[in-house]
Amino acid sequence: MTKIVSRLSQLAFAASGVPTLGIIQNGIEYFLFFFYSQIMGLSAALTGLALAVALVVDALSDPVIGTLSDNWQSRLGRRHPFMYASVVPMTLLYVLLWYPPGDPSMQWTLFGYLMVGATLLRVSMAMFDAPARTLVAELTSDYDERTRLAALPTTVGWITSSVMTIAMYSVWINDSAEHVNGQLNIAGYQVAALVSGAVILVSLLVSTVGLHPEIPRLHMRTSAQATTMKEMVRSLAQLLQNRSMRALLVSGLFLAAGNGADATLWVHQYSVFYRMNSYQMAILAIVQVVATFAVIPLVRLYVVKGDKKVMAIRFLIASVAISLVLPPLLVLGLLPERGSNGLMYLLAVYDFLSQLIWVVAASIIYSMYADVTDEVLLRAGKRLEGTIFAGQAFVTKIATALGAILAGTLLTLIRFPLTTGSMPATDVDLARLGMIYVGSWLVLASIGIWFVSRYTITRSTHAAEIATLKAAMQE
Repeated sequence: MTKIVSRLSQLAFAASGVPTLGIIQNGIEYFLFFFYSQIMGLSAALTGLALAVALVVDALSDPVIGTLSDNWQSRLGRRHPFMYASVVPMTLLYVLLWYPPGDPSMQWTLFGYLMVGATLLRVSMAMFDAPARTLVAELTSDYDERTRLAALPTTVGWITSSVMTIAMYSVWINDSAEHVNGQLNIAGYQVAALVSGAVILVSLLVSTVGLHPEIPRLHMRTSAQATTMKEMVRSLAQLLQNRSMRALLVSGLFLAAGNGADATLWVHQYSVFYRMNSYQMAILAIVQVVATFAVIPLVRLYVVKGDKKVMAIRFLIASVAISLVLPPLLVLGLLPERGSNGLMYLLAVYDFLSQLIWVVAASIIYSMYADVTDEVLLRAGKRLEGTIFAGQAFVTKIATALGAILAGTLLTLIRFPLTTGSMPATDVDLARLGMIYVGSWLVLASIGIWFVSRYTITRSTHAAEIATLKAAMQE
């Protein structure tokens, strides 16, 4: 029988989406680039490079941590030693990242501070995230339950991300008499970092301690498990021979690159291209929260009725289609004026749909990786959950790094004005910004969708694999 996941474990697993996806990733991808390049005065190219270097180091650490957790033996099991070890460094490093040296003339000092701080933070994130993400495959083997379980941390993470964005624009960097453009208020970002640090600490403890009772019921390593570096490399090679795993990794490369570029350009797009003020951006963030609450009901009522590949492709195509609508129309003068409430209402509809579609797609793809773990166990005789999800994280982070570099490079190529404390005003600048925002996602996501279509595991093949594994265990 399929193992039943307790309500407490579901809640604890859901909380694992708060510190990394909900707080840190949101802060780094949506605000840190703007903070260093627009406020601290670090050039866009150096800011993108620093964040990219941190992501590359982080990505290289993921396979190491994932493989170590696959092979770890202790009274705390395979995963929890790494999760517990991440709590303090992750909390402290995130806060410190928002307190850099303040002289904008010291470009290389700022660059070094950002690169080292972001790198150490990313590695501490991997120590928690790589083991925690594997649990979607270990807590249950049910095809549909994995999708529902995968939606929990993804949804909670996006809700947290949206709530923090609301707080940013309505509380910490809101427009005021003292700060006419609140988005340039350095103190606001730093207060937000302190509050975020407290949330990170609490959520890490809730998730790790809450999942502690599951330790005796989680998988142990198999007798064929890699114990030497040579055997670990061999296991990685076996993993890459799996067609579905290759399809997910390559598609993830393009999807994450597109998403990373868009995330890096998000603040520029909304505050500059659409000219939304802090109040309007807070309203739009509320809309995103509402959309995310609809993810779990949609997954339960619609997504679990079909094959995951088909559902993923449908939602990804919808994501590409909806991204093509507003920016070109605004450039052509067919929408309400920039900064107007009329434009905000249109953006609210756009944000609701795009948020809902993307979170559902991400949840499905997360669950698809979990199904690969069973196929690998059946064919290779090894439990490589950590290595599989570390591979996903590796590709995602490398691609996001490329996305950050791409965003910084595109801004430089179009000669986008990034003078500290100023905003661009010309129609040409704005049109170029809108087009690179749309174009980067359109091209990269379309390629990613094609590779998703190469995934081979279906509902019926997965059921047959689970039956074979259960029969083998009973022999």
